[in-house]
Amino acid sequence: MSQEIPEAEPGNRGLKTAVAIVSSLAVLALTAVSVLAVQRHGDQGDSAGGASATEGSMVSLTQSDLSKLVEDRTSALQDKEEGDFLAAFTGEAKSQQRRLFRNLLKVPMETATFRTVQSTGRLESSFSGGAKAQLDIVFVHQISGVDVTPVEEPYRWTVEKKSAKAKPVVTRVTGKPGMKDLGTDPDTTIAYPAPWDLYPDLAVHRTGHVVLMTDASHRDQARAGAAQLEAAASRVLGAWRKNGPGDKPVSPGFAITVEPGGRRYSTLYGRGGQAKKEDGVTASMMTGQLNGAPYGGARIVMKSPSGRVGEHEMAHALMMPVTGKADVSGLGGTQNWVVEGFAEYLASRGADDRGGQSALRRAGFSGRLPDQAGFYAEDPVRAAANYELARLALTYMADRYGKEKTFAFVAAQYTAPHALDQHLLDATGKDERAFEAEWADYVRSTVK
Repeated sequence: MSQEIPEAEPGNRGLKTAVAIVSSLAVLALTAVSVLAVQRHGDQGDSAGGASATEGSMVSLTQSDLSKLVEDRTSALQDKEEGDFLAAFTGEAKSQQRRLFRNLLKVPMETATFRTVQSTGRLESSFSGGAKAQLDIVFVHQISGVDVTPVEEPYRWTVEKKSAKAKPVVTRVTGKPGMKDLGTDPDTTIAYPAPWDLYPDLAVHRTGHVVLMTDASHRDQARAGAAQLEAAASRVLGAWRKNGPGDKPVSPGFAITVEPGGRRYSTLYGRGGQAKKEDGVTASMMTGQLNGAPYGGARIVMKSPSGRVGEHEMAHALMMPVTGKADVSGLGGTQNWVVEGFAEYLASRGADDRGGQSALRRAGFSGRLPDQAGFYAEDPVRAAANYELARLALTYMADRYGKEKTFAFVAAQYTAPHALDQHLLDATGKDERAFEAEWADYVRSTVK
């Protein structure tokens, strides 16, 4: 999400530029197959394919049936055979998947497969209808020049078999629901819908380090800004190559969707209507690895192809593959002042280029680094002040201790968030309190 800088006074319009907030998606255990099989004579087995009824007495969906549906879709996509890909879908799902198939062929992919998420099944029986299964699968894919490793987009298929002799068909396709922390949280899905799910006609434009996607109706707007986004990508990647530790698997490029706003903007990648007012967001893409790096890349969504917003979002996306498992725990993750400060440091065009110091003067300065829990404050003035404090923290570190140590500090914080004191000692020779004290003096001398 991005944060808008509030106006200083009514009638005195200040500079408004959005700043993104990485929305880390929680690591969720994917459960695969919840099968409801209908049994006409009341005999019940103990698994999706293990009924004890006589031949013809029951309609069942076996694991083999379900796996074949998924495997055939992979083969058809790789062979670019639309008819074979759509053969198992019916009704609205068929129209939806025709759009998906045609859109996916436009995206430069190194890997593109569908995979069933394996787990134990559950069999229930009744005395009417056919067999129905809720099947969770993942679309495992790697956008060329963007993802460090293959990433996953989970889908939930509704599979039905009308009779014992009928072939199973997919009647509904949705994203896999995300987990809610509170009942009042918005409904979300995990990394769904991607642009290839959402748009009737996906337009894709590739530059050296950017895969730019949008609806065909916005193709001209996106292409007009492509050079600006490519320049932003070159600056971000160039800064990392020059100053960053060479052993970190940062993103080599960026997948960006330009969506001017409205429901589509707030829906992309399953954000459930969040960030409607933001100009840019970055969504993490999970690898599905239980004992490895949780993220293989990221996806950026922007309302317009702005270089300044783009650089901020690219800084988030750059670091996503470096992120360690601890970061998924929210308050125990990478310090927000590091995440947003680094993004603002790379995106800034000079001192206070978006009016953050005005917000800081209005909000007041306690002499402390921004609090982790309250960083993204409801009060827009306080939130904007926190962004400026974060920018000043990374700017001060780079000016005082050097860019190489600063970039190494950021990488270390992403990789092992709980060791902040050690990371600061490595970069500055001071623990958090000592660094905070000298940084506070810098802030007071800068913001007057």
